[in-house]
Formats: sequence, C-alpha cells, structure tokens
Amino acid sequence: MTKISDSKTRVDYYAEIELGGYLPRWFINHELPKFMSTSTKWQEHFQHQRKLNQLTVEDGKNMGIMLMIKKKEESVEKRLEAFLSKNEALQQLKLTRFPQIDVMVLALLQNKLFHKKARGGNKVAVEPQNSQLARIFRSPVSAVRTLNDLTEAEATKIGRSFKLLLLTTTEPAAAVDAWRLDNKVLVPLFADHAWFEPMINAIAKQVSEPSERALWKTRILADFKLTHSDSLKMRLASLRSAQLLQSSNLGLKWRVGLGVGLSMMDMISDSGVISTYQASGNTSEAYSLIAMIGSSLAAQILFTYAQNIKKSKWVKLRESAFIVTLLKPAVDGYRVATGHEDKDSTVNPLFEMVMGKMAELAFESIPGGLLQAYMFINSPEKTTFLLISILISTLTTGFASAMISYDMDVSVTTRKEVPLFYGYIKDSNTERGITFVLLILLASLHNLSRTIGTALLLSVSKELTFGIILAEHVLYHLYKIVRRDYVVWLVGLEGGVKYMVAFVAHSAVKVLVDYTGERVI
Repeated sequence: MTKISDSKTRVDYYAEIELGGYLPRWFINHELPKFMSTSTKWQEHFQHQRKLNQLTVEDGKNMGIMLMIKKKEESVEKRLEAFLSKNEALQQLKLTRFPQIDVMVLALLQNKLFHKKARGGNKVAVEPQNSQLARIFRSPVSAVRTLNDLTEAEATKIGRSFKLLLLTTTEPAAAVDAWRLDNKVLVPLFADHAWFEPMINAIAKQVSEPSERALWKTRILADFKLTHSDSLKMRLASLRSAQLLQSSNLGLKWRVGLGVGLSMMDMISDSGVISTYQASGNTSEAYSLIAMIGSSLAAQILFTYAQNIKKSKWVKLRESAFIVTLLKPAVDGYRVATGHEDKDSTVNPLFEMVMGKMAELAFESIPGGLLQAYMFINSPEKTTFLLISILISTLTTGFASAMISYDMDVSVTTRKEVPLFYGYIKDSNTERGITFVLLILLASLHNLSRTIGTALLLSVSKELTFGIILAEHVLYHLYKIVRRDYVVWLVGLEGGVKYMVAFVAHSAVKVLVDYTGERVI
C-alpha cells in the first residue's frame, strides 16, 4: 500500500505461483484467478459504499461490470437483489427519485424479448398481460410522466425495449443512445447522473452474462487504486483491466450468422455460375468472374494490412486468413457488436467492417451481377438458375448496402462527428425497422436498374461502355485530388500504402454510389 495523498492510497496486489518455472502454464492459468479474486472482492466491497452524489463515470462502468458477474446456479433476480441490498447509491436513488429502478434493471438484465412468468419465491413477475409483441412495439412511455410516477409495468416495458434495440444496432453504445432517446422519461436520469450511461454501456457490452470465474481471468495483475474518505471508507477510483468480449445473444448471433450466410450464399452462387459458364464453353466469362472474386479478396487484404500495420506479421496473417476463409464478415460483426477496442488499429471496428463490405460489393458482387446480366441478355438459353443467381446478387448487394448505411447512421460516434449528415434514421424500433427495409428496397432496385442499363449498353458496344466507366472514374479521382481530399482522411498510414488504400477506397466508393446510391461520409 502506498500513500498518494491524505485522501488517496494506492494498493498493488500481486500473486505468482510459478515456483521457479516447474509448474505448467495451463495449471497456472487455471489456479491463478483464485488468488486474484481477493482484490476483486475488495473492489466490489468499496464500490458498494459509494454514495449517490459521489459516483463518477468510472463508478458507473464498474457497477455495470459487477451487475453482469454471474455466479454458478444464481438467477438474475437473486443477483440483482443481492447487489441492491449492498449498493448504497442505488438504494438512495430508489428511495428518493426512481422507486421502480430495480424492476427496470431486472428487465434489462434478463435481456430477452419474451419472458416466462415467475413461479414462486420472491422473483419479480414481469410477464405482460396482453400480447408480448404488442407491448414491445407499443409507443414509449410518455415524457409527461416522471421517474417517480412510473408503474412496475412501465418500468418493465422500458427495460425490455433495450433488447430489441440491441438487435437493430451494431454497437452497444448506439443501442444505449437509442434507448435513451426512445424513452424520454429517462432523460433526466442520464442528464443528472454521469455514472448511469457508463453503467448501461457496460451492461450492454456484457449481456451474455459471463461467469464469475471467467471474469476473474481478465483481472490478473490489474493495476487499480483504492481511496478513502475521512471516515476511512475506501472506494474504487479506477479499474484498469481487460474485459471479456461478450455477445448480445440473439442480436450478435443474428449479425454474425447473417454475415457468414450472405458471404457463403454469394460465393456458392458465383461458383455455380462459373461452373455453368465453363460447361457451356464461356471460359473467358468464367475467368472474369474468378478475377472479380480475386480482386475483392485482394482489396480486403490490403485494407486489413493497413488496419493492422502497427501489429506483428502473425496478426496480419491471421486477419488475412479470416478473409480467404470467408470468416471476415463474422469476425467484424462480432467485434463491432461487442464494442471491441484496439488502440493499435488504424480505424475503429465499425469502419473496418464497412470497408470490408465496400470492397466485397464494389469488386465482386456488383461487377459479378453486371457480368451475369450481360450473359443472360445475350444467352440463347435463358435458364432459371442464371436468373435466380442475378436476383440473389441484387438482393445481397442491396442488403449489404443498406447495412452499411444503417450501421454508419446509428453509430453514436459518426452522429457526433458528422451531425449534419448522420441521424436520418429515427430512434424508435418500428421506424428503424421500416427505414431498414426501405433502404434494402431502394438499393436493390437502384442496383438492378443500373445493372440492366449497363448490360444493355455493353451488349451494344463494349468499347463505349468501358470508355464511359473509365472516364467517370478518372474524373472522380481528379475531383478528389483537386479538393485535396484524396488521402487527408487516412490518419496513421504513410508512404505507398496510404495512396494504394486511397485509390482502392475511392474506386470502391464510386462504384457503390453509381450502383446502389450508397453514400458514406
């Protein structure tokens, strides 16, 4: 223990059981968390002693992590009841301002769209009386009401609505922001208590409820500080420990599964088309489609190299392996949904995911759809398989384009950085769902219209078609150079890599704008 000031003491806690290197690493990793759990218990104990008016942003993060620590065979209700019985700040908030905070937090922690009725015991019953879907999509609680006036049913509805927002956003912070805007009655809680939003953010990142033992493993050799007041009560001031990357249950599975599914479906359809072309003697078209797939993978590998340029070659190889095995969309979706942070990466996970999708669309899906449309128009045998492949490519392109627009717009970071552009998607669940469907339809129809038009022009004159496309791209790149906007946004890259990434990225954006109407600031 080291005295920092009259009101602050630093505590360093270490445990080492290597015994001169004779113990195997797996045994150390298995047993060391047991020794380190002591320091975490200190942290939890003193955190509970904090008064409501003393809580800070760091306190909110710590309380959120503590609420998500799941002990073996312990229900969510018992966990919350035990937490509230010890935490003086939340007890004070419940008595003075928000009587139903325990009900709302319970519904939020359960993290389910539908709940079964509680049977026996002292569990809080949160089963709605009417249709569950009707209650989920019902309009938010009126802003006229206050936190003190909320009923148990209203508090339950507010807490439960958070799950649906996790399903319709990529980032935990975006879901929290939408939840705040969607429930105006909570605005004073967010505004007056700086710790509340960090607490909900921490819960959103760890909604898969990690086990207590798993969380200890993330706190080995954590460097933390403990401070005390005049009454010698100590509190946690800073927790510097790695957090497990947790999932948002159905929302994360949906995004990861969808990313893998779309990539696989598009690749399978492309493989079928290549096989069909080769069987019919159209080998040049088959090789062209293979080249498009190769260019897409090459562009994604370039972006990945730039993203991990500060890291080791093994990290670069691992990330490249994700690309060639078609797992990159799933990995990106997982990192975004879990709020993954990496200070050594060039851009944040959301932008990395967007760049990967853009490369796949611009260099594979859109050119491949154009080639297939051209072949269908000029083929004497217009098979159903070729038509279905064109429609799959169109819908995949529209869906991926809509996801780019949606993910960028609902991101809290992009809304703060570019408020004049982002924010066109409303914050309620129903409006977000409708907007997403319309984005898919607009992008798909735009893509189909432009693809058919270009394919018809290509049938008339290949030279004229490629000449127009090349001229458009040259003018676009010159326009960016004249505006001095060609590489200025590539912070962290230097030399030839910067200009290669800029050239590929601008080319991809041009294709997306032309064939989907996509626009990314």
